[in-house]
Amino acid sequence: MAVKQSPKEEKPPKFERIYEDEECTSIWKYDLRKNPYGPVDVEYKWKRSFNPWNQKKMTMSEIIKQEKKEKKLKNS
Repeated sequence: MAVKQSPKEEKPPKFERIYEDEECTSIWKYDLRKNPYGPVDVEYKWKRSFNPWNQKKMTMSEIIKQEKKEKKLKNS
């Protein structure tokens, strides 16, 4: 008794996967001719509300004051 084999679904050689979360949208681009194991290019598009650098920039005088406070705490 012969069993029919269904044709394998082949992936196209070039395709994209899009992932989205609250911080950014990332686009993973694949080209199986160039690299069959992983993405060829990954592109991140950050949303306007995302700010990974919430810290205020410090001036040199503020940095020196902070270092002096830290030294005083270590010496005490």
